Amino acid sequence: MPIISKIGNRSIKVRLVYGAMYFVLITCAITMLYPLMLMLSGSVKSQADIMNISPWPTYWFDDLALFQKYVESKYNVDIFDIEQTFHENIPSYSKIARPTGSDSETLTAYLAWREQCSLWTLGHARGASMLPENGRAFRNVLYQRFNGDLHAFNTEMAKPLKSWSDVWAPEQGVFRYPRVRKGFVKAFRNFAEKQPIRDRIISNLDGRFWKKYLIPEYTRDIEVYNRKHGTNYATYDNIRLSRYVPKKGLQRKDWEVFVREILQFQFIRLSPSLEKQFQQFLAGGEQYAGDIGHYNIKFGRSYTSFDDVPLPESFPDDRAAAIDWSKFIENREACPAEGIEVHGPRQEFEEYIAKQRGVSVEEISPFFLPLAAADWYDCMSHKGHYRWELTTRNYKQVFDYLLLHGKGIQNTVIYCVLAIGLALLVNPVAAYALSRYKPPSQYKILLLCMATMAFPAAVTMIPAFLLLKRFPLWSLAGGIVGFALAFWLLGKLFKKLGEWVHFILALVIGISVGIWLVPIVTLGKPSISLLNTFAALVLPGMANGYSIFLLKGFFDSLPRELYEAADIDGANEWTKFWAFTMNLSKPILAVIALGAFTTAYSQFMMALIIIPDQDMWTMMVWIFQLQSNTHQSVVNASLVIGAVPTFLIFLFCQGIIMRGIIVPTEK
Repeated sequence: MPIISKIGNRSIKVRLVYGAMYFVLITCAITMLYPLMLMLSGSVKSQADIMNISPWPTYWFDDLALFQKYVESKYNVDIFDIEQTFHENIPSYSKIARPTGSDSETLTAYLAWREQCSLWTLGHARGASMLPENGRAFRNVLYQRFNGDLHAFNTEMAKPLKSWSDVWAPEQGVFRYPRVRKGFVKAFRNFAEKQPIRDRIISNLDGRFWKKYLIPEYTRDIEVYNRKHGTNYATYDNIRLSRYVPKKGLQRKDWEVFVREILQFQFIRLSPSLEKQFQQFLAGGEQYAGDIGHYNIKFGRSYTSFDDVPLPESFPDDRAAAIDWSKFIENREACPAEGIEVHGPRQEFEEYIAKQRGVSVEEISPFFLPLAAADWYDCMSHKGHYRWELTTRNYKQVFDYLLLHGKGIQNTVIYCVLAIGLALLVNPVAAYALSRYKPPSQYKILLLCMATMAFPAAVTMIPAFLLLKRFPLWSLAGGIVGFALAFWLLGKLFKKLGEWVHFILALVIGISVGIWLVPIVTLGKPSISLLNTFAALVLPGMANGYSIFLLKGFFDSLPRELYEAADIDGANEWTKFWAFTMNLSKPILAVIALGAFTTAYSQFMMALIIIPDQDMWTMMVWIFQLQSNTHQSVVNASLVIGAVPTFLIFLFCQGIIMRGIIVPTEK
């Protein structure tokens, strides 16, 4: 019967009360949902928007925010590289603005030219403890290539990796003395060439000249540069790295220092007129001591003198030849600056534009690269793809980490099933015995069960570890067998003694067998180690004092008439326990199962201590390991993924719990 009748519901005051109640409930619900939304929003963020506290990701609706995250991902979370490419100061990702100043004709020409540009690195490949799109795809390609065999991968690629999750894209910075492109680097290069053109990062040598040399040398104040060079530039944006060495003194010095000491040699061309100087440099160097035979042996040639050695126009692919070539450039006396040419992406683009327009390169140089405008175009042309990728990549990284680490998910399923099964077997049996037989000391036993809640798990962690490390299995087995045999023999031989005397004597004999006889028989090794086994996970928590107390109270509320009727019908104790008690106790058993699952599923510290073998680690241990060396957004994603199974189990148990709020009774 409702407290307020239908007629009372028509009253304005009653409706106001209802409205106030719903308002309070909705407000409380919002206060609970807001932190959850912050967690979900934080799980799809990155370094670009981690400080943007909002209940939903702003890049879902804001194109500029999407572009900022796109740039962060494409340039591998390297804001220094973004500044070089965009040729502007960018204090943070949130300060990246929409590009302006590039006309559509130049952008169209650039998009057509970049398909033939050979000087590039792959974007979306690495991140600050994050795994972007191409980095994840590269790992999957290698995983499929070796059929998941990490040993075969390590053997062929000369890697000492312990897990597939350690496979990351290599650093792509152009080394001054690069390794020969083989093995792992070659595999990545082959992969990179198959990725979309828009993922390629085109180097901006003007921005590199500004960022790596001009600012450290002359500070960010353009007036300092103007004062020392006698120029009147408004900003550093007007200063470009010229193709050839300038004639003026200080500008010539800047150019030579940057080109000879900082610029990657892949962007340098040498004039054929320097061939004689190069041959003299090789002949007079300490490495060959003027002996052409040493050179021939090193390179497998048959030259009669150093005068026959040709000068490579561009950076050689062979490592040894590259070292000679680069040392020649660094030697200012041997290599005149007039024979050095800077040949980077801008120079190639200028040649392309000049050819399209039918003019000379000098007429259009310098022709700026619309790199930022091209990035904006690529991002806006594929907004749906990048919104989905940036939303799901953290979750994909967590799933990849879990799937690539042994049997974490499988071990968790087995552990949880065993924990729930034992909790639903041991605790109900103990509670049933206390409820049905009501021993005189039942309240002391219940008090002891409740007292176990006073000690946190950390207190029992070390004793449990020591016990599991030296588990007295044979002593326990011998003691139980000795007690059973002694109790049976005493009952047969000394019938006049009471059962309590038989029990005490048999107990003494059993303890003596376990402590004294078994170690002698087993040669001092009565114990075994349960570490790295599922027994070590489930044994410490299969009996729970609070669960026994809860079940005992629930069993006491069941109608006694059922058991009396069962006794009249001749039902045995197992039938009464299983058919009546367990069948009528589904709500409380659902609570016990939910608690057992939550405890087992969320256990990571004890599992980490008693399971040193990584092949036996559970999912929570792997998530803990992931959280210790990854980005905060990935941590949030792992927490969301970790909470999903518990939420699903709760939904499964909720119906049973709600149906059993009112204890069933016989009518």
